[in-house]
Amino acid sequence: MIKDYMRKDLMDFKPYHAPLMAYDIKLDANENPYEHSPYVLKKMKLWLEEKDHLTRYPDTDVHELRQKLGAYHGVSENEIICTVGSDQLIELIIKVFVEPGDGVLVPNPSFSMYGLSTLLNHGKVINYELNDAFDYDYDLILEAYEKHKPKLIFICTPNNPTGNKASIEGMKKVLDYVDCPVIIDEAYEEFDGDSMVSYIPDYYNLIVLKTFSKAYGIAGLRIGYGIACREMIEVVNIAKPPYNLSAFSQAVATFILEDLDYYKVLIDNIKNEKEKLFQFFLSRDCFESVYPSKANFILVKIKNTDLMDHLQSHRVLIRGYGVTGRLAYHMRVTIGTEDENRRLMALINAYET
Repeated sequence: MIKDYMRKDLMDFKPYHAPLMAYDIKLDANENPYEHSPYVLKKMKLWLEEKDHLTRYPDTDVHELRQKLGAYHGVSENEIICTVGSDQLIELIIKVFVEPGDGVLVPNPSFSMYGLSTLLNHGKVINYELNDAFDYDYDLILEAYEKHKPKLIFICTPNNPTGNKASIEGMKKVLDYVDCPVIIDEAYEEFDGDSMVSYIPDYYNLIVLKTFSKAYGIAGLRIGYGIACREMIEVVNIAKPPYNLSAFSQAVATFILEDLDYYKVLIDNIKNEKEKLFQFFLSRDCFESVYPSKANFILVKIKNTDLMDHLQSHRVLIRGYGVTGRLAYHMRVTIGTEDENRRLMALINAYET
């Protein structure tokens, strides 16, 4: 009945879904597993004691956070937009640029929200394939640009879920060639260190996406932001709803920016633990392939899905990709704490014996 009124092109649409499951160890969503700094926790508690912080609407233009982000990245606050996670920013960009039937170039495999948001906004998803090692082929991107004349191009670096990164020179090659907006999703850049933000003055069509969900451990508060030239930010702001980012989210993000040294230590811990896990995975027979990663996770190809069942039966959550498609028999493992990783390795050893 009610589906008779639905858009016909969404009849078979499958929304993004993250199942809620009980766990002892959660390694399926690329989150930072560590506690926040004493400074940030204290500031959060004091903030909650002020009545007006919760009873009044938040700053719809997110002035203080944008000022602090501008100082951190060396850009003007007018070159920054803050959103409810980078997902909302992806949605806003597509809304303001894509008309019905317009093409959007999307890497495959990569973050599914690029394609989902394109479809929801009447666009046409055009996948460009990563190579067998899941690396970017920049000539292939340019060929697809010439063939399809897309409105937007997405590049995710380091790429989720493969963990490899696009090169600065490769991304510049694309930006030098195309006229349409190019969105560089740097959700995991803090684990690698190569950012395109410094090239924004050189490219009017460059948008860099960032988030506090991964390196900075506040996935539950949903804070994303974008950096681009002022004209680009003004255009994207057209679609931004008022009061989109909660007052508490804005405040916590500013507290974290005031204590970045603490979080840099956590990032180093994650990178060190990732190397330990990577070497362990290489030594295990149950993995067919182990892919180097510049993010806070490792993608592996397993020989048998029994391993996923084994881990889940011990309340360890890992992101699996089924048995069909380019990621068939692959699973993505988020880097946990030292104790969580030790327990994971023990379970994998037990599976092999």
